[in-house]
Amino acid sequence: MPDFEIFNETSDSDLKELKRMILECGERTVIAKGDYFAETGKYCGRIAYICHGSFKCVRTDSRGRERILSFMFENEFIADYIPARNGSPSMLDIMAMEDSVAYMIDIERYRGFFELETDGRTYVRRFIEVLAFGYMWKTLSLACETPEERYFGLQKRVPDIFSRVNLKDIASYIGVTPETLSRMRTAYLRRSDGKY
Repeated sequence: MPDFEIFNETSDSDLKELKRMILECGERTVIAKGDYFAETGKYCGRIAYICHGSFKCVRTDSRGRERILSFMFENEFIADYIPARNGSPSMLDIMAMEDSVAYMIDIERYRGFFELETDGRTYVRRFIEVLAFGYMWKTLSLACETPEERYFGLQKRVPDIFSRVNLKDIASYIGVTPETLSRMRTAYLRRSDGKY
């Protein structure tokens, strides 16, 4: 799950079930660096599990600048589920940051797997709620955490982040300029080395 720890025993087992199904039924796909999994304004009816590589979720702001909303790495899912489920075009770009391998399934083809019917009513499965909650948590993080807190959280989640993601993208993700991120990183390294 991108960017946050929201799992409990129930959601973790639900996500294991989703992973198992995608690996068993999905199509292995290689996505080259810079290629899109989802593209703004185009329909993307897939959900995938990343076996190798990394992706970024991007939205272009009113000034034409890319805003990085999220990163996804190995053993995480990628999807633009809600628009796809409603038959709407994607509202963001999901792009490979390096040559990546993912297993993908078509959401519509496996609709029955994503829904449960009880007493004549249709409910989405628990793992869809977990994915949606994750995006909500990300929104709260952007609104309530400092750039330093987002930086440390990202570094804890992906220790080799600076060897995999360019400085500009990391800075966009945490909401600072690349120069500010460079100063934050230098200060952190000095503190870690005991020079402060």
